Amino acid sequence: MAHVVSVGCMGADFDRPTGFSRQIKMEDPSNITNQVYSWACRLLEMYWDGLPIRRIGISVTQLTTDTEYQLSLFDTRREKSMALERVTDALKNKYGESIVMRAVSKTEAGQAIDRSAKIGGHYK
Repeated sequence: MAHVVSVGCMGADFDRPTGFSRQIKMEDPSNITNQVYSWACRLLEMYWDGLPIRRIGISVTQLTTDTEYQLSLFDTRREKSMALERVTDALKNKYGESIVMRAVSKTEAGQAIDRSAKIGGHYK
């Protein structure tokens, strides 16, 4: 589980470099994909200048184990989300990365299926 989400962007214009690198600490550590994605989107919305992006990077830091964490009286969805993530991870470990993916990956522009057959951008 991660406490901190970092986003870094580099602008597409080589002549006039733009971009940013920012991080934010989440209220509670999380390993739930949609929560981390939501925090990364918040950072992007706050600091992106609207210019074309050449490179974007997202990372998480201040990692902790998921065996001990602070329970919340008000967020009852967290346990269900964590259980869903564990099942998704188990399926991916058993059948491969492309067994569970977002529907947008099935479109013409989707890259998840192609990338699942590669390591570091190269075929296995």
